[in-house]
Amino acid sequence: MSRLQWAGIVNRAAVIVTGYDAVGGCTLRQVYYRLVAEGLVPHTAPTYRRLSARLAQARRDREFPDLIDPLREVHAPTSWPDARAFLREAPDWFALDRTAGQTTAVYAACEKDTLRAQLTRWLQDTGIPVLVVRGFGSQSYAQLVRERAARDPRPAALLYVGDFDASGADIERDWIARTACWASVQRVLLTHDQVREHDLPPAEGKAGDPRWPAFARRHHLDPVRPVQWEVEALDPAELRRLVLAAVDPYIDRTVLAARIAEEERQRARLREFTDQALRSLGPGA
Repeated sequence: MSRLQWAGIVNRAAVIVTGYDAVGGCTLRQVYYRLVAEGLVPHTAPTYRRLSARLAQARRDREFPDLIDPLREVHAPTSWPDARAFLREAPDWFALDRTAGQTTAVYAACEKDTLRAQLTRWLQDTGIPVLVVRGFGSQSYAQLVRERAARDPRPAALLYVGDFDASGADIERDWIARTACWASVQRVLLTHDQVREHDLPPAEGKAGDPRWPAFARRHHLDPVRPVQWEVEALDPAELRRLVLAAVDPYIDRTVLAARIAEEERQRARLREFTDQALRSLGPGA
C-alpha cells in the first residue's frame, strides 16, 4: 500500500474514531475492523500492525484523536492531596445498587475487553453489571459469577455480545454451560440476521478451525471457506441502540427513577455531613 493510500486510510480512521465520541471512545481494534468492513484494508495481522504504527505516529504528531486502551492503565492506590479534598469528593463516590427492586438480575456479557468501557458507560444509569468473558474464561471467573447470581433471589438473565463466527459461538456456549446460573440467555450481538441486515462484509476466518464445519452447516455457509464477522465492525450508534433495546424490557423505569431519587437524597445528606466536617477542620487543615 502506497504512502498516499495510507494517508487516506488514516484520515478515514480519524473520522471513524471521532464518530465514537458520543458512545464512549474507540479502541484500535474497533477502528481496524471498521476499516476492514469498509473494504479499505485487508484483514491480516501485518495490516493490523502497520495500522497501529501509522495511527501511533499520527497521535504523536497530534494529528489524530485519542484512542482508548482498556488493557493499559496505571494501577496506583487511590489517594487525595489532603483530608479536605477527600471530604469534598466523598459524596460523589456514594451510590446505591440501582438494580434493587427490579424483578430480574440482568447481566451484560461481552466476549472481548474492547467493548467493556462502552457497555459500562451505556449501562451505568441502570446499574446493570458488565461481564468480560475474554475468550474461554477461567473457571475461577465462572465460579465468581455463579456464586454472585446464587446470592440473588431473582432470576438471572444474560445479554451476550460477541462476534459471529465459529469460535465466538463456542465461547458463548462454553460460558453459559460453565456458569450455569441463567434463567434466560439472549445473544444481542452479533447474529446472522444482523450481519445480513447491515450488509457487513466477512473477514477471513481461522483456517483449520475444527468448529467451522458444523457452524457453516448451521448457518448455510461455505464449509470450506471459514469466515467471521467482528462485532466491532458494526456502527457504534447501532451497537448502542441494540444493547439498550435488549436491556429495556427488564427495566421498570418507575422503580429505577425512585432508586435514583433515593440515591440523590442520601448523597445530599452525606454532603451536608461532609460540609460540617469541613467547617470543623477550619482553614488550612
